[in-house]
Amino acid sequence: MQVSIEQQGNLARSHTPIKGMNEMMSEYDLPLVAASFLVAVLAAYAALFFGARLTNAKDRERRKWLSAGALLMGTGVWTMHFVGMRAMPMAVAMTFDVLMTAVSWLAAVVASGIALHIIGRERLGASLFTGATLSMAGGTVVMHYLGMYAMRMSEPPTFNIGFLAVSIVIAVVASGVALALCRKLQGMDGAGSLAIQFVAALVMAAAICGMHYTGMMAMIFPEGAVPAADNGLRGDWMGIPLAVFCTALLGVALVVTVLDVKHQRDVAVLKAEEDQRVAELAFVDTVTGLPNRSALEERLLDILARDNAGGNPFALIYLDIANFRELSSGMGEESLNAVVREISGALQDQMSEQVFLARYSASAFFALVPDHEGSQHAFMYKRLRQLDQRIGTPAMPVTWRAGQSAYPATGNSTRKLVRAAMVPRDLKEIGQFTNMVTDPELVLPGHKLHS
Repeated sequence: MQVSIEQQGNLARSHTPIKGMNEMMSEYDLPLVAASFLVAVLAAYAALFFGARLTNAKDRERRKWLSAGALLMGTGVWTMHFVGMRAMPMAVAMTFDVLMTAVSWLAAVVASGIALHIIGRERLGASLFTGATLSMAGGTVVMHYLGMYAMRMSEPPTFNIGFLAVSIVIAVVASGVALALCRKLQGMDGAGSLAIQFVAALVMAAAICGMHYTGMMAMIFPEGAVPAADNGLRGDWMGIPLAVFCTALLGVALVVTVLDVKHQRDVAVLKAEEDQRVAELAFVDTVTGLPNRSALEERLLDILARDNAGGNPFALIYLDIANFRELSSGMGEESLNAVVREISGALQDQMSEQVFLARYSASAFFALVPDHEGSQHAFMYKRLRQLDQRIGTPAMPVTWRAGQSAYPATGNSTRKLVRAAMVPRDLKEIGQFTNMVTDPELVLPGHKLHS
């Protein structure tokens, strides 16, 4: 819509002319200046909060954080600009062109999105960081000056080149600092990181406001200039109402996001606990609760893999229920499991405190005895030699088949040690390790010696 010269003349006569920029600078509306700074703090905090979560996010989650971060950061910086504009004293009603105002908002959002996308990469070189900085600074400068042009004043503005250059430098430096802080905070977590983010947000907000108000000083409208009569946005809505709306939007978004992050962390903790439980079950006998065969083998491999394994001797004692078939005959699964649990509990009671007892098979157990020739195990060996009398009842006698091996005397591998321990011995020999040597032709129960 074109405004005729006559209409512009009537509009100019019906309003008090706009003041000079230097005079305006001493008459800014301080509550609106404070509101613009508050919005800038929230926008900066949102940028840091979302930016810090981009590195480890993947696919859909990353797109969610990037979109939210760009929208909130861009909207926050844009809102700060227009609230700051409303803080500028004008004797005429401030109005804005709808399209130019919308484009200025889009510039801020797109620039924020590009910057966050680049800074959220797993690897970031100097060229990419520079590109992200210039993208964000460029979007901020375009948003600022296009937002001022959106008033479509009746007289074209003039520029103070010094302040213009300073405003651009501030935009570049502020963008670089903001992105560097985002990057720095990406590996941090916990209450400490939130405090650092808040302090960083204050610094960023001061830089954003510094760029804005320096830019306001760089762009000077002549006295007597008035906004275009056909502007579609009333300035009344671009001050405190816009600040309140944006503050509420950023506040709600951050609260919802924090709750979502907390929920995701809780889910991750539960998943980790479940994974750990499943992993532990893979090394636990479900009937007795003792470590199982896999756990025993893992423990042996861990000991043998140590640099000083030779300086940590140990023994393996094999204990097999010889009459297991007779005991289990005619029993249901639950009854048999109850008997096995009772036997395993009684067997545990015979062991020294440092012994690692594992259920190796349905009827067999292995005891891994560290420092097997130490005096602390003497009473345990005595009890094990009396095992037939200690475990079982007259109604349900339990007889044992036993064997033993010692590291490094009888072998230096898991397979050799286990095979050596499974060679049957008299119970009375348990705990006697004198003259134990490696037997290259071990004969296990049920096996024949090959020629």
